[in-house]
Amino acid sequence: MADLNKEKDMPAASEEKKETAAPAENKPAKKTNSAMRKKLKYGSVATAITCVVVAIVVVVNVLVNMLVEKYPVKLDLTDNAMYEISDETIEYLKTVDQEVNFTVLSDKSYFQTNGAYMKMVSEILERYTQYSDKINLTYVDSTTNPDVVQKFQAGYSGQLSGTDIVISAADDPTKMRVVNIYNLFGYDQEKYQMAYYYGYYTLEDCINSFKGEQDLTAALMYVTDADPVNVALITTANAQPIFNQDYNMASVQAFQNVLTKNGYNVISIDLYTTKLDPAEYDILVLPAPVNDLTADAVEQISAFLYNDGAYSRDLIYIADFTQSATPNLNGLLETWGLSVSSKLVMEGDENAAQKVQLAIGSATVPVAEIAEETYSAGLANKALPIVSPLCRSIDILWESKTGGVTTELLRSSDSVYLTTLESDEEEENVGPQTIMAMSTRKYYEDSVPSESNILVMGSMMLADYNVMQTPSYNNAEYIMSVINTMTGKGNSLIIAEKTLGNTAITITEGQLKGINFVLYGIPFVVVIIGIVVIVRRKNR
Repeated sequence: MADLNKEKDMPAASEEKKETAAPAENKPAKKTNSAMRKKLKYGSVATAITCVVVAIVVVVNVLVNMLVEKYPVKLDLTDNAMYEISDETIEYLKTVDQEVNFTVLSDKSYFQTNGAYMKMVSEILERYTQYSDKINLTYVDSTTNPDVVQKFQAGYSGQLSGTDIVISAADDPTKMRVVNIYNLFGYDQEKYQMAYYYGYYTLEDCINSFKGEQDLTAALMYVTDADPVNVALITTANAQPIFNQDYNMASVQAFQNVLTKNGYNVISIDLYTTKLDPAEYDILVLPAPVNDLTADAVEQISAFLYNDGAYSRDLIYIADFTQSATPNLNGLLETWGLSVSSKLVMEGDENAAQKVQLAIGSATVPVAEIAEETYSAGLANKALPIVSPLCRSIDILWESKTGGVTTELLRSSDSVYLTTLESDEEEENVGPQTIMAMSTRKYYEDSVPSESNILVMGSMMLADYNVMQTPSYNNAEYIMSVINTMTGKGNSLIIAEKTLGNTAITITEGQLKGINFVLYGIPFVVVIIGIVVIVRRKNR
């Protein structure tokens, strides 16, 4: 029975073994399915992460490109920041409150494929749009869009070309200034002559400076000025040059340039063939006339200043050592309380003199002192010297009379002496001499003053071409500060030229660390993250 029972029990045991053995046979399949599920799970996550990262990179790239186009996020590492604009221009751009169009009459590709200097022009133009949302920059191929050129040509007296930039008011295209691309640069004149006559150099080889920001900002100032000041620069008398061409041509040009670059609208006129109309001009400039004026010309100038009793007109008279006797002109000045001596102011103390390079050669000259602070408010750095080459002494005949006031603006040191070019005799111990002065006449109507002024400068060389271009001297800034104060115009913008040559890249230690992080740090971090992800995936 026991055996029988044992036999009876055996199938049950066998079945139990089968039941327990079955799970053991299915176990590998479960592991395989689990591993597959894990791979699918982590693979899907990895794919999703990859897609998200790629999407983020694309979005960031698009946003960065938009920022670069609109905002100044590019890093200029060149030695003289050749691709940047000055703080003065940036501050002015913040005040622009009307739409202005910068229309380049050439395709943008021209600037990308014609060397570093053309690329520089393109980058500088972009800076204007980045610092002001009122500036609209457009490139137009003049050959394929002649209608655009014709639109501007209708309001321009010159001939537009494919190398011009037109700066115009968006609501009035006739209010515009035209700047030629190649006039944005300064040139080595010796190389330029060799290039022009013999072809030894390319035009790019001759470039030594960039003065384009001055021209572009000046054009912008003119276009955005609701009431521009019109200046009549008297350059001829009966079609003959009014000033000495050998000594003063460059200085007259420099004086005109600094006015233009500060938003004044300068028109060259003939003293005897152009009507001195106070309705058309705000200022007359009489630059170092070699010969005396006729009595009729003096009468016209007086009438201009009087302006039918409304005043509000000015005369800038620049005396010079090149002039002959001018009794008629002297008579006009004397009625305004001023007189210009024939004597030249020379520095007797060599320690007080300044050696300067003038357009006509080097010289050791006196340094002027500011006598009236009111007219120097526009100076950024009053410590810079104002040099006064070959200035004639100015006598102030009276300080005030009914309706008239005279003001000394610049004076010499007390160690100067007076002399003439015809004589070696020196007048010792003459004391400080006036070399720039102003006479003002006021008219009141209902307690509201209107005034006319005569500004007298002792030498055309106060505006010497080299001196006006050199940021080491305050001549250009001071002259503009005086004229701006006289006319009530805002402060000037004297923007220094950028010296160009080989483009050197200079970076600070901090910038170098930042660049190294971008070049090496970020890729290294990405590689480490990739290794960690791969190892983790293999272990799962």
